[in-house]
Amino acid sequence: MRAWSTIVALLVGLLLAGPLAAPTAAQGPRIEPPAGGIFGPLPGTGGAQSSDPSVPPSVPSQFETPDLIVDLSRPRVSITSAFQGESILLFGMFDPPGEIVVVVVGPPARETVLRKQRVLGLWLNTGRQAFDDVPAYYSIAASQPLQRLLARSAGGEILSLEDRMQSVRSVGQREHEDLIRFRLGLVEVKRREGLFPAAIGQVTIQANRLFRVELPFPSRLPEGIYEVRTYLLREGKIVAAVSRPLPVGKVGFSAQLAGWADNEGPLYGLGAIIMALVVGWIGGAIMRRI
Repeated sequence: MRAWSTIVALLVGLLLAGPLAAPTAAQGPRIEPPAGGIFGPLPGTGGAQSSDPSVPPSVPSQFETPDLIVDLSRPRVSITSAFQGESILLFGMFDPPGEIVVVVVGPPARETVLRKQRVLGLWLNTGRQAFDDVPAYYSIAASQPLQRLLARSAGGEILSLEDRMQSVRSVGQREHEDLIRFRLGLVEVKRREGLFPAAIGQVTIQANRLFRVELPFPSRLPEGIYEVRTYLLREGKIVAAVSRPLPVGKVGFSAQLAGWADNEGPLYGLGAIIMALVVGWIGGAIMRRI
């Protein structure tokens, strides 16, 4: 009896296992995903780019490390009533070998140069010349002497101050020699104000990969959006470049005064006159009591 029970159990098991095993066999052989995963080759594996038209062409199949990474220690220069100048640290990393050049350019504007001469013991303005597209600020820093880096004349985008001033446009007609003197006078005035530094700043490179440089800004810094350009040079050629905007503007009470002067000129002038009268009256009253 026990033998008959065992045989019946085996038959029932075979009947149940048959229908369940059939769908599995009908699925066919198992297909393994490609080596890079189901979404294509992994970054850096060197796989071919997918030809699937559904994949956007803007999505790269490989990711490359950028040659140049740059950042600033401060996102802007804030001019207050006690502003005496400021220095901002620029730092970054690059793929060696190479040299670094940093150019800081202020917003362009029109500048007028006056020529003064002594006439009968008095200094009088005897001439003036206006120039367009004059940068409000211009400075250069480099990890090596600039002339050595640009010896092959391959870095045409990088201009020294002399080359940049050659592109300044003069307003009106004037003799060439006289125009040169006015242009030199413009550079001299800007250098006295600290806006055209004569010395080339020093970019420090560490471990052949990291770099840093202090960017000085004088107290008489005009407002506007400055551009900080960083170049990576190899054998005199620009192989990478990064540009960062640097806003320069007034903040605090000085910014409010400037806003009142620009937007509410008549009220600002009336308020200045009233304040001057009040201060004068208070000063006179104090002097009478003394």
